[in-house]
Amino acid sequence: MNESAVTIGDVIEQLGARRADAAGTLELLDTYRQKVDAEEGQFEHPQAVREYLEFFVGFVGDVVSQIDRIVAELPQGSSSAHVDTLRQMASTAAAEQRRCLLFRDKCINRPLPVEQLRPLLNEISVTTRDQLTAFRDLDRAADRIQSLLPPAPPPPEPDRSFDRRALFTRFLRWPPSE
Repeated sequence: MNESAVTIGDVIEQLGARRADAAGTLELLDTYRQKVDAEEGQFEHPQAVREYLEFFVGFVGDVVSQIDRIVAELPQGSSSAHVDTLRQMASTAAAEQRRCLLFRDKCINRPLPVEQLRPLLNEISVTTRDQLTAFRDLDRAADRIQSLLPPAPPPPEPDRSFDRRALFTRFLRWPPSE
């Protein structure tokens, strides 16, 4: 698609796809939480796994609600606030990649007391990592909205006039240098 011919409908469609991905991830995270609760006694750190899941349920849920808000507001017109919100969500998602790595180090990349839990822990990690990666597309959506905004007015010309005192000081070098 030619980026110069972007419409609000295109952006809404793109955000709808991201929202659908995120809603699917929320369903998966809920399923994982149920499995963790059912197998709680077999985990070495069940609370760490639960906290990880709760964080991402909250994070992804917040992104879904922000996307819903932006999609509802876009037909009335785009704004720089929409661009800022999308960029902030993409930036936060990129920063949260570190949380995925820490989870892998703490809960997966080590000998486990019950090795049968490793596939579940890997699924949890991969699902959250992939969703964070998918949120990078929010930056592209922000770029597309930015292209729809009217150009910013040029900054006003600086006032080049001098008051009488400044004029004399400039030409007469007041106070005189010794």
